[in-house]
Amino acid sequence: MSSQQERVAIVGSGNWGSAASRLIGKNVRKSSRFEDRVNMWVYEEVVNGQKLTEIINTQHENIKYLPGYKLPENIVAVPDIVEAVKGATVLVFVVPHQFIRNLCKQMKSAISKRCRGISLIKGIDFNESGPLLITDIIKSELNIPMCALSGANIANEIAAEVFCDISIVCFKW
Repeated sequence: MSSQQERVAIVGSGNWGSAASRLIGKNVRKSSRFEDRVNMWVYEEVVNGQKLTEIINTQHENIKYLPGYKLPENIVAVPDIVEAVKGATVLVFVVPHQFIRNLCKQMKSAISKRCRGISLIKGIDFNESGPLLITDIIKSELNIPMCALSGANIANEIAAEVFCDISIVCFKW
């Protein structure tokens, strides 16, 4: 990796994460600013007697959460969160919001000092003071700048590359 290249890691591999990985994998290949390899953290499951990571890495398809859509070969399924995000300069968060705090605690020491992130997570969390944005939780846990992607989109439409209306909000990168 060149010191100037960005290392992207995707935190999540469900329907939405796999759909996003299709676009991310294709787009990082188009620019010398990014390493070709994109790690995607996968919560390990057994599907049809085989580990889901093995299926994704050999068949290049998430047959459980996004069947029928091939993932680019530069998307590499990794079952260990620390290994998946090691040295990452860009984190794409696509996991159910209730898991974010624990994942952040696990990955904190593995990410690059120049890391920043974008949340594709739907939902909010709450504490005694009221609602909390997921980006604020990640920002406080990892001490990284955060952006959020939002839109009335369906993962299968994103995977099929149907035109979608998406907004990215970023207060300070």
